[in-house]
Amino acid sequence: MSLRGKDFRCEIEAELHEELRIMAEHQNKTLQQFGAELLEKAIVGEFHAFKIMADRLARSGILRNGAESCGAPRKPGEGER
Repeated sequence: MSLRGKDFRCEIEAELHEELRIMAEHQNKTLQQFGAELLEKAIVGEFHAFKIMADRLARSGILRNGAESCGAPRKPGEGER
């Protein structure tokens, strides 16, 4: 049995909660399962866009240290000139 990630709790608007409940029910998942999956997908997408922007800013000289500044590990030789 694998361990689940860290716990995260938040409040959402009642209308969004109802929409989330409907989607979870349609997928035969609990509200918590479906909400976690949806949040994980959103975080992955947003962080990917964030890393791309940080790389572009670093290459243009606007941001120093490139992806390292956003917490992404650098590859050996990357960012060195």
